[in-house]
Amino acid sequence: MTMKRVLLTLFVAATAAVSFAQGHSDRISFGMGALYERGLDATLSWEHETKYHNAWEYFVNGYLKWADCASCGHVCPESFWHSYNTWGLGIAYKPCVVRGRNHYGSLRIGASGGSNTHDFLAGIHVGYEHSYALRHGWQLYWQAKCDLMVPDRKDLFRTGIVIGFKIPTK
Repeated sequence: MTMKRVLLTLFVAATAAVSFAQGHSDRISFGMGALYERGLDATLSWEHETKYHNAWEYFVNGYLKWADCASCGHVCPESFWHSYNTWGLGIAYKPCVVRGRNHYGSLRIGASGGSNTHDFLAGIHVGYEHSYALRHGWQLYWQAKCDLMVPDRKDLFRTGIVIGFKIPTK
């Protein structure tokens, strides 16, 4: 009877340790991508994974939209870096919808607030993110995203692809 209790206790302890190791991990991620039309996006985030690869993401985002230069007619350094820039702080919930052996995919639903250096901007973010497991807990991901920015007359909808990596913090 005592041997059964000891084995049962070891089994429960081992199961609990394995289940805790599968989730509740934290990662810092960085991604860059191109957005339609003439946009460049960079996001630095902290991600907290919960059960079953669902996650919360807290992010800082920078966006740059370039234009043709009025004087020379093509894109020059001044028209690239100083045409239209925004930044934002936000949060996103990422429920996992696809699971595989070394990869998983999540919807990304979030909101942000920021500025275009003149006015306040609010954003609603919707997209899909797919992550691939690498060695030592690192991950590579790609993201298809669509952002609705209000009250922005220059860039109401932003859509595009972002590629990045995630580094574990523990």
